[in-house]
Amino acid sequence: MDLVVPRNRSLEDLLSNALSADLDVLADLITDNGKGRVALDSKIKTTILNRKAKGELQSIPDVLEAEIRSFGSNSIATLFRSNGVEYIELATDVAKKLDGKPGSSADIYAIEEMVIGLAVKKYIGDVAAVDYRDIAKLSAYIAQIVKGLISAAGAIGGIAATGGAAGVAGAVGGRLLSLAAPPLALGAAGAAIYQATSPAFRITTPAVLQVAKIRRARYEADFATYSEKLRACL
Repeated sequence: MDLVVPRNRSLEDLLSNALSADLDVLADLITDNGKGRVALDSKIKTTILNRKAKGELQSIPDVLEAEIRSFGSNSIATLFRSNGVEYIELATDVAKKLDGKPGSSADIYAIEEMVIGLAVKKYIGDVAAVDYRDIAKLSAYIAQIVKGLISAAGAIGGIAATGGAAGVAGAVGGRLLSLAAPPLALGAAGAAIYQATSPAFRITTPAVLQVAKIRRARYEADFATYSEKLRACL
């Protein structure tokens, strides 16, 4: 529920007004640092990279949104969906993969907050150290996790994140699983690792965290503008 400023802005709205540095992270994630992905159309990749080079990713928020949502359709839960899932559904799926239990009435802000908390616990370990009211520090935590996940996603075959106090750095030394192996041929443990390291999961998790970072920066900016206008009326 929005109070004095909106906290549930659409993904396209957020991306059209985000900082270039934050959008660059999403562009790198979508394009695999410019190398391209099997599921990414070459023309779309070229468009994203060209706009990134010019610092104009804000001009194609619909393209970035569509690509993020399309990766959600490739997750295990939505394997046979032909169209991109809604962003709130994608975020909910990520929360569940991180062992969260988002309520059916939770808004996107609350779901993203759950994802942040679960990711901090899994990849950093010290949840108590996170002050959700300090946006600067919270953004730093998110940036650290996203950087680690993107690095892990680029490893050959993918990497199973170990989580816990070892943090993202520990994932680099984790078990590897060839993504060429058919899921049906895997045992229970192997299937769990495959899910954790599948392309969709390795993209949607840092994507949701990055969007959450962008949303909170926008919310803080909106609140600052509101407060300034309120003071002007006094």
